[in-house]
Amino acid sequence: MAKKTAGALALALILAACSPEEESDSALVIGDRFFVTQIMDIFMNPRRYVGRAIRYEGMFRTLVWFSTTDNFAVIRYTLSCCGEAQIGLRVLLPDGMKPFEDDTWVEVIGVVERSAGSPVVRVTSMVETAERGARFVDPR
Repeated sequence: MAKKTAGALALALILAACSPEEESDSALVIGDRFFVTQIMDIFMNPRRYVGRAIRYEGMFRTLVWFSTTDNFAVIRYTLSCCGEAQIGLRVLLPDGMKPFEDDTWVEVIGVVERSAGSPVVRVTSMVETAERGARFVDPR
């Protein structure tokens, strides 16, 4: 019984340590360290995040879809079962905002929404940053 209690306590501490970094404006700030964990949580629990402000950095990417409109994402790379994989969120640019060139390192600020059942970020601000963060993020 004591082992189960100790295990539950350890799990609670780990989950607390993995909780998103937050600023006083209550925006979810996703940093390098738990990037994979936090993006996966957004996909697995979108109801927790819809309507919430979010801020993170990554590479701007034009997505190729079979549609008539352009689709964009801000992503990083991580390991998957089949090697290197992209991880990030699709972004919806405001009217008049020109897309960046692929691989431009940007900071995106926006609000999480759902589109076709998946979480997306409706961008309120996106700027190129002088310093690049970690292109590859460890899933552990």
